[in-house]
Amino acid sequence: MTRRKPRDVGNGLLAASFTERAVLAVTRPHPRVGMVELTGAREFDEASDRGVEARVRDYRRHLASDTSAALRLLSEAPLTLEADVTTPGPALRWTARSGRPVVVHLRGRLQRPPYAEITDIAPLDPLPQDTTFEVDGAVLTLRSAALGATATLTVSSPGEVAGWVQSADGFDCAVAADPAAVLSLAVDLQVDGGVSTPRGGGHVVPTVAGDLATRTCLAAQAYAVGCCALDVADDQTCVVTDHRLLPLSWTRDAYFVVLPLLLRAQPDSVEEHVLRRHLNWLFGPARGEGPWMRSHLTGGQVKDPGLQADQQLYPVLELVDYRRRFGHWPSAELGHWHQAIRAAFDDLITSPETGLLVSEENPADDPAEYPHTFSTQILFAEVLGRLSAVADELGLDGAGLDRRARRVRESTKELFRVDVGGRPAYAYEVDGDGRFRLYADANDLPSALAVAWGFCSPDDPAWRATMEAAFDVDGPYAVAGRFGGLGSVHTAGVWPLGLVQELSFARAIGDEERATRVLGILEELVSDDGMLPESADPGTGEWLSRHWFGWPGAALACVLTSGDLRPQPVATRGSG
Repeated sequence: MTRRKPRDVGNGLLAASFTERAVLAVTRPHPRVGMVELTGAREFDEASDRGVEARVRDYRRHLASDTSAALRLLSEAPLTLEADVTTPGPALRWTARSGRPVVVHLRGRLQRPPYAEITDIAPLDPLPQDTTFEVDGAVLTLRSAALGATATLTVSSPGEVAGWVQSADGFDCAVAADPAAVLSLAVDLQVDGGVSTPRGGGHVVPTVAGDLATRTCLAAQAYAVGCCALDVADDQTCVVTDHRLLPLSWTRDAYFVVLPLLLRAQPDSVEEHVLRRHLNWLFGPARGEGPWMRSHLTGGQVKDPGLQADQQLYPVLELVDYRRRFGHWPSAELGHWHQAIRAAFDDLITSPETGLLVSEENPADDPAEYPHTFSTQILFAEVLGRLSAVADELGLDGAGLDRRARRVRESTKELFRVDVGGRPAYAYEVDGDGRFRLYADANDLPSALAVAWGFCSPDDPAWRATMEAAFDVDGPYAVAGRFGGLGSVHTAGVWPLGLVQELSFARAIGDEERATRVLGILEELVSDDGMLPESADPGTGEWLSRHWFGWPGAALACVLTSGDLRPQPVATRGSG
């Protein structure tokens, strides 16, 4: 298996990507502009790149290569570069070793990342590039007044360090070999008004041996806690979908990124504190402008508007899962959580005729052709059901919520059931008045979880036909090839999320042959550090889109270790 992406390390405040000889970028949240990064990438051209899919994808590929590096380590001998997560302090650190002298070369600047989206409906106004540099021996400081940001780069070594000097295209710091060069590189990045100290130690996404479940679980946890769950205030943590390409928060993506923590975290652990702080952010600054929108900046501001019904549900599901896992609510202020849930439900738009949820956009971030989406109704029923079990603690009507969950399931089965070539199936979208759309998309994970979540039985002919059509490579939704499977009109190729859906389907119906085949594909697609992309070439397995994407690897880790993806209670300290 070949490494398909750079390595990642983070401490819940700073996150970075690096290769064998380069630090590509260091990023961190910013309360006003979303994110700030130290990068050597070419500038994203707002005039010629923005909104042009081919150029956006080319820029994303550039970010995964050493040509985008802010810091490169140059030596005439073989060199190793490893993240140091044991030395305390706010900076991210690396240790480099070589048998010959090493030069650390900076070609970088401070900027807000361009958020190079494919479906970018609300681009942010560009900010000026105003990075300045100051040298003090082995310490190089970069400042941006426009961002209110300061980066400090420090090189240290047991051997002689020449100090930073300006070069033709940046700055160099030379370390002598005596007899070998061993150096420590520390990068700190601070912003005005931001958190200055990380919550604890660093987390490097590991490259380890083991089965697929072990590797994806370790990767999902390290990437979530170190690089995606970023502290933005004293008791608030934003969870971004990735730290490099699109460091934005979708509540859907964020739920699945933290689901491995909900399934396995112990009481009073770092993971529990991350989850609690994330709920504070979700029901705090992320609701400052009203309902959750398509995506948010780390400060909670809306980046991309667009009301998606399922994204109003995932925060409530995460809140209820937290209560179920740890036996208590995130704080003792039960009235606050009562009002939070009521406000979230008040923002839901339901049809007065059917009682089903209405959405402007579907879970693929595309405009909905018809107002009701099948996977969203499955999710709605599951949220109502899980909430009903603990609702009375908050003064909500648990029995009433349970009845509503059953009505949603019954209405969904009735209104989405259509005839396709003489066989029953469930439509992707309906209008409730007889019109419907047939489609399948890798983003609609709840559709594949219908059996695990009690929406239907594994023998439901309409559900089985729907899922079989989704994964049929001779049909319109899946793509054929050695790595073939369900994709999305959103991005070409096979989607690992589609393969995760197929794995869930295979296990639900007891199809061991299908499950083994899908697991084999995922085993070959996964990177050395247990991560998965958005999409891959169905013929070659080459990663096509988004070398950083927290959702698919986390979803796979959960499916491999949990039958129904429902967090189970853990014993609290002092219990029997």
